[in-house]
Amino acid sequence: MKRLLFSTILSLLLVYPVAVQSQGIDYDILCGLQQHRTPAANVAMQWTSNTLAAVPAIPAGLLLTGLCTDDEQLRNAGIATGISVITATIVTEGLKFSIRRPRPYLGYPDDLVPVKTTYGFSFPSGHTSLTFAVATSLSLCYPKWYVVAPSMLWATSVAFSRLYLGVHYPSDVLTGMLVGAASAFAGYYISRCFQKEANLPKTKVMTAPIVIVF
Repeated sequence: MKRLLFSTILSLLLVYPVAVQSQGIDYDILCGLQQHRTPAANVAMQWTSNTLAAVPAIPAGLLLTGLCTDDEQLRNAGIATGISVITATIVTEGLKFSIRRPRPYLGYPDDLVPVKTTYGFSFPSGHTSLTFAVATSLSLCYPKWYVVAPSMLWATSVAFSRLYLGVHYPSDVLTGMLVGAASAFAGYYISRCFQKEANLPKTKVMTAPIVIVF
């Protein structure tokens, strides 16, 4: 767990300098996508991007269903997914406000035109980090192809929609994937630690502070 967190932090520290150096590649990719837009695809990509609304509903639904049905697996999945979403939100917003990278259409106002403007900073992509946090959490909790495939397809579609709409650079999206996946692993292992503590015999839990005090 410590090794995972260390490698994630190191990766995030290295990603932004690489992103800045690859700004030309970012620009070329967005220009290429912009040239292939259609009215139907614009509507479809906006709808896909708006499925971000499902992010808070998924962990809440898992947790509530688990509590109502007394299903421990569902309850634990809801907790793990919820922790991953909270972690991804904190890391993403922290990076956004510390780096303050402008949106592509603000960096290249004469060349890049978004389908629809949005607010906030560009690096990293919040839509991508949150959807990948949920998709990776679900894949860890339920490692079955019929969970992993649609979850990852959804997260990848949302990530692509942010590029198509012209509101993020490719490096923003790639970093969002990293943040989301790392947050999911952190949430999964944190929730497992709580589960192990909860499953300990009550006598051991109660005697621990007594030993420390005396």
